[in-house]
Amino acid sequence: MPTITLAFHAERLHEQRVWQRVQRVAGWMAENNLKATFFVYSFPAALAGKSISERVQWLGSLGHEIAQHTHFYSGRKIAKHEKRDDLSKTNVIHCLRRDFETLKDFGFTPIGFTAGSWFVNDAVFDGLVELGFVYDCSAQFPRPKTSRPGPHNRWLSSPQRYFNTHGRLLCLATTCSLGEWFKWGRKAKRESNQFYQIVYLHDYDLLSPKRSLLLFCFLKMMKWKILGESVSVADHCILSGGPWHE
Repeated sequence: MPTITLAFHAERLHEQRVWQRVQRVAGWMAENNLKATFFVYSFPAALAGKSISERVQWLGSLGHEIAQHTHFYSGRKIAKHEKRDDLSKTNVIHCLRRDFETLKDFGFTPIGFTAGSWFVNDAVFDGLVELGFVYDCSAQFPRPKTSRPGPHNRWLSSPQRYFNTHGRLLCLATTCSLGEWFKWGRKAKRESNQFYQIVYLHDYDLLSPKRSLLLFCFLKMMKWKILGESVSVADHCILSGGPWHE
């Protein structure tokens, strides 16, 4: 049972420079029996007219988990200067199903999810339950001196369940970014009742020499430990149960 997992929010796999760096990291990890979860946001590639199907399939063939990452932008405008979030139920369900069906076309039926910008509400959770997702990582672990969350952000210090009349969803908190892990995240597990850590970065972070160096140091530190996929944490929670599920 891995207590530390690495999650890539993969939004630019269609960009060649990003993909080359992802290839290098994902391949090295697989050679060293280290697994990661790739939360794939497929919509940017579709807008760019590029297929990332073979790239996602290659990541999956290495043993890495393929999960879903979705931003709830309005329409087709996703560039930084023009994007606008739309958390209406209609748009949430549309975006979830669009990206879910794309991953299914790639050959994967995702069961794990992380929302873009950590935006979640009951419409998101209900949509995930309807599509058969098992776990969600859109909540964040409380940071030191964290300001109060916005209306569509959640903070969790331990796993929780979301229930509706159609099923349930396991909610796991993403612990911190890779940079935050070196600052304070390494100590978070010891100071709470959270038995796992989910450390995340974006695929395009690998374009930064500084962040690439941080990842290299992180992976070297994890080489003699169990570094697994987020689904392993979810499976452990579901099988073991505990006071958190009540």
